[in-house]
Amino acid sequence: MKTGLWKCKLLAAALLLAACTPRAEELSLAVGTYGKHYYQVGFSGGRFTTPVPVPAKDPSYLAAGEGGRLYAVSETGPDSGIYSFADGARTAYRSEIGDDPCFLTLLPGRPYVVTADYSGGSVSVFGLDAAGAITERVEVHRYEGSGPVLSRQRSAHIHQVKPIPGTDWLLASDLGSDRIRVLRVNPEGSAEVLTDHPELDIPCGPGAGPRHYEFNPAAGLLYVLTEISGEVLVFRYGVQDGVPSFALLARLQADETGVDGSADIHLHPSGRFLYTSHRLRNDGISIFAVDPDGMIRKTGYVPTESHPRNFLITPDGRYLLVACRDSGNIQVFSVSEKDGGLTPLPESTLHFDSDKPVCIILT
Repeated sequence: MKTGLWKCKLLAAALLLAACTPRAEELSLAVGTYGKHYYQVGFSGGRFTTPVPVPAKDPSYLAAGEGGRLYAVSETGPDSGIYSFADGARTAYRSEIGDDPCFLTLLPGRPYVVTADYSGGSVSVFGLDAAGAITERVEVHRYEGSGPVLSRQRSAHIHQVKPIPGTDWLLASDLGSDRIRVLRVNPEGSAEVLTDHPELDIPCGPGAGPRHYEFNPAAGLLYVLTEISGEVLVFRYGVQDGVPSFALLARLQADETGVDGSADIHLHPSGRFLYTSHRLRNDGISIFAVDPDGMIRKTGYVPTESHPRNFLITPDGRYLLVACRDSGNIQVFSVSEKDGGLTPLPESTLHFDSDKPVCIILT
């Protein structure tokens, strides 16, 4: 009798513990590739579900919209284009775009998607219909410029375009001209969706090659990763009388190899750590501690598999997922809550047999 009562108590305690233990965060992800598909995949507790392929030609960068909508640029030189999808079904494709689009973003609250056209040296604006499908290109902003590294900077190369949080302004990094272009998002009904403001452009220094950037709104800082010089530039930013301004505070070396291969940059959800990815030699992730004032200190470097390009930090901050192009894998790291250190989880790796993963986003 006592044994039976003891077993019942153990069972009750186990059930109570299970009920009180938080479930692993369940995420819906999309993986962009150089290949014939993008993939829909789930991620929970450090494990991926079986990827579901969706046909598309070289969908190298993705952006998620509302209600299962997804947008992808096809980075294929003069044959480049842009797709829209809804719940995995293609809804539109447009080919009138600058060569080699490599990034795209949705304008908050507006029916437009904006692309960064790398080889075209341009920013393109596409309209969206009521169902979220891409219509036509309504605007294109072409840039001129060059830099001292002739192998990479003979002309303008737009690499990323994103809004300044909480403002009507947009930034476009120009790797070829060593500057970040500043554009205004005009009020609805204006003749143009975007207006260039070259007088506000942000210089990054000769031969820097700005690629990707990340905002820290809580600290009022902008972190810019330069592909060619392998640095993180820290800018103070603000908006006064409706006009943004930027002041350079620091330059920190992120990559020590000098091979022009820095790729992506993201702030940890806690705001306490910053990460950058680096390719072509000694591939890996640099780790920075973020001080309370937003300034950063490099604290570590962790090797990855071959050619780490885009990466994603899960919203709970527990995992960092890296799209390693040349190894064909999404590599998973656990993130230390204490110091932001990264520990590889080889049992969690997601492999692609033919397509090469280069982008991973939340959907």
